[in-house]
Amino acid sequence: MHFLFFYIFFLFPSHQYPDLASAGKDISSFIPKGYHIIYQAKGHLNADVLEDHAIIIESDEPVSDLKEEDHAQNPRILFVLLANVKGGFSLAVQSNESVMLSDDGGVFGDPLQEIYIANKVVNVEYYGGSAEKWSYTYKWRFQKNDWYLIGATYTTMSPFENILEKYDFNLNTGVAEHTIMPYLEEDEGKPVVKPKTKRFNPGKEPLFKLRNFRFGENMVYRDIYF
Repeated sequence: MHFLFFYIFFLFPSHQYPDLASAGKDISSFIPKGYHIIYQAKGHLNADVLEDHAIIIESDEPVSDLKEEDHAQNPRILFVLLANVKGGFSLAVQSNESVMLSDDGGVFGDPLQEIYIANKVVNVEYYGGSAEKWSYTYKWRFQKNDWYLIGATYTTMSPFENILEKYDFNLNTGVAEHTIMPYLEEDEGKPVVKPKTKRFNPGKEPLFKLRNFRFGENMVYRDIYF
């Protein structure tokens, strides 16, 4: 049974996110008043040898009705900085609604686990749930003059049924893999399911852009939303 992760956005006036600086001498130049850094990753995102940054910031104060009626949440912003040869950084992309918020993880609390850079890709990982656990990985890369979601992984874990089910999507190629296996190596000495991985082709669709991505609203395959 797949976990359908979605949100109902009520018709409230849109929250006005700050516009980050287009360039700055250091990282602090891009942090607007009333926000602070919660996650930061360093790595190479283009062809030069300079160290770039992917950063997630959070508002110091909660905002009422940000996504749900009568519910206050702290806005988050994901942005990417590219290092300049002469020093300082330039803003490559700002994404206001692509990041899960601190109370979106169910009983596990804040679902945001990690942000890291590998192979010129910005990876963002989440984990949450309750009796049934889930995890998401988003892979963002610059190509064709913009930042796109090129890969996504969705995993559900059921301790009671001892089943782990994972969908791994290569959105660039349209090819995906479905894996099912025991959540634990043994359950009273006997695996519940036989591990197996199947490759399938859900097809290529237009890629999602990071700058206007809203998590939980984008169906990738059947009832799986990112």
